[in-house]
Amino acid sequence: MSQRYFVHLAYRGTHYRGWQRQSGEVPTVQATVEAALSRVQGHPVKAVGCGRTDAGVHASDYYLHFDTEGELRDDWLFVLNKVLPDDIVFYRAWPVDSGAHVRYDATSRTYDYYFHTRADPFLAPVSSYLDLPDLDTWAIEMALRPLTGQYDFRAFCLTPDRHNTTTCDLREASLHEEGEGRYRFRFVADRFLRGMIRILVYQLLRVGKGEIPPDELEVALESGERISVGQAAPEGLFLSRVEGLEGGGPADTGPTI
Repeated sequence: MSQRYFVHLAYRGTHYRGWQRQSGEVPTVQATVEAALSRVQGHPVKAVGCGRTDAGVHASDYYLHFDTEGELRDDWLFVLNKVLPDDIVFYRAWPVDSGAHVRYDATSRTYDYYFHTRADPFLAPVSSYLDLPDLDTWAIEMALRPLTGQYDFRAFCLTPDRHNTTTCDLREASLHEEGEGRYRFRFVADRFLRGMIRILVYQLLRVGKGEIPPDELEVALESGERISVGQAAPEGLFLSRVEGLEGGGPADTGPTI
């Protein structure tokens, strides 16, 4: 009889074209994970993820589910992590009901965007290095305040017409100083739209540089019109917490040295 399992994992997305499997020989996290699972289980395995991440984006707290025959071997985690590349790690797996779904059962997601203003060879793969000598954090905080709540975020979506709805409940939007020249944006919501975080970060950094006033983002939110075309670089973005999937444990980790 087929059994469904949830898996808690993390990955560094630097060398992948995102989570979702693509045609051809394009490296993706999903395809890499499915190849490893199929090899260990001895039959083709399809992995369903809790969400999509773009090319170069990381996940320090991610979940997938898959179906297989019978129970997992005692050393299953060890064997899987030996088969997987070093930039993908499985933390734990547990059996769930056949109707459980890592995408639809999740109640909220947290994304963190890391950036630094002083060159650092250890941060470079997982944080965006930006030329921001006079970043106005107060202006950014003013721009962040009107964004929390249940709103139509059409103005901050790459492909709004491909979504059934562009309304999201943004529960937190904040900026944190992580150390000298190191910063982190945090966004928590019930759902996110394609490109939403990187578009928001791009516009917020424009506020911090004095290119646009803080209220420009609120105007865009109310009108549904994009301010300008642009996205922040992918390497600073982490899916860092997924809530609502019983049995897991959020890693909530970012670029720490």
